[in-house]
Amino acid sequence: MDGEPRTDEGASPTVPPSDGSTTADARVEAGDGAPPPAAPPDEDASTSTGGSDSRRGWSRPVAAVATAAVTVAFGFALTTQIRSTAEPQDEVVGREEDLVVILDEINQREETLRQQLGETRQTVEDLSSGRQESGAALEEARSRAEAIGILAGTLPAGGPGLRLTVQDPDGAVPPSVILGAIQELRGAGAEALEVDGVRIVVSSAVTGTPGDLRIDGQPLSAPYEFRAIGPPAAMEVALNVSGGVVADIGRVGGEARVEQVDSLVVDAVVD
Repeated sequence: MDGEPRTDEGASPTVPPSDGSTTADARVEAGDGAPPPAAPPDEDASTSTGGSDSRRGWSRPVAAVATAAVTVAFGFALTTQIRSTAEPQDEVVGREEDLVVILDEINQREETLRQQLGETRQTVEDLSSGRQESGAALEEARSRAEAIGILAGTLPAGGPGLRLTVQDPDGAVPPSVILGAIQELRGAGAEALEVDGVRIVVSSAVTGTPGDLRIDGQPLSAPYEFRAIGPPAAMEVALNVSGGVVADIGRVGGEARVEQVDSLVVDAVVD
């Protein structure tokens, strides 16, 4: 219609600005480089102004923080410089303390070595004096070995003892009487014993028949002679006990004679 204004097809329609933000968004989308018109003062404008003031308010703490950071960095650098300058003196002090500790350890080790040296010297003295004790112990060991040899019949023996002579005119003394005499003498403390030149040992055996007696296969000849090394009185009592060996010999027609001897030799040995 003629009365209506015509709109140019190539021109963009003008959009009435409702607020400042809408106008700015429209210009950004249209790509118009012209400066935007001043927005009417309203609540949004005041809000925008308040935002710029807020940004200026925030920039002040940032500057303060930056200044504080620079100050801290400078202080740290200064402290580091002071510490690096003081390190040689501290290091010297530390070295002196270490030397004191090392010196104490050396003194302790020296004391320990002195104690060990004293103990070693004492041990040497003990060993030196122990030689005599060892000699005494060796002598005692030899004495024990000799005693064992005597009991085993491998060594001769001598000393106080007893001699028993058995007469058997009829040849009636049985092997049991000879064995009984040996057992009584041993029980009374005989250390070494021989009968008619035959050494009596633990394994000795009396065999045969009356008139034909043998000890370990060796023949005996009357009168039978016993030689025993040991306590003479005790052995004599053992033989003369009532109902003992002497009585048994007399019962079969034999005769026993017991004699204590101060020094007697038993020289028969076994292989």
